[in-house]
Amino acid sequence: MIESVVVCIIAVFFISAVFLAWYFYQQARDKERMLLIERGDKLEDILALQKKNKFKFVFPWLKLGIVTSSLSVSFLAIAFLIRWLDNDEELFKGFLITFIIGFCLGSAFFINHFIDKKNKS
Repeated sequence: MIESVVVCIIAVFFISAVFLAWYFYQQARDKERMLLIERGDKLEDILALQKKNKFKFVFPWLKLGIVTSSLSVSFLAIAFLIRWLDNDEELFKGFLITFIIGFCLGSAFFINHFIDKKNKS
């Protein structure tokens, strides 16, 4: 019971932090635009300048796929070690399920990287 409450509190704080970061970024951007408009610049010039200087973010699908697949392989190794050393069937199944989910997720990241690379060409 206590663990689920702690997880919920951490999730609420994380979501709140992300929202507040986004909100203050928008506030700063709006304030900058208002100052430029008050200075006498045209809104079209401001938007054109922002489009020209816009940061292009490329999501690292390949790196994320490598990390996820590596972690899932380590979960597989841990699962077999648990099976071999402790002979705990339930814990083995848990780590095996985690391996399967992680490996599928890593494969999806790899596929997404190559599809995204093909679409940009």
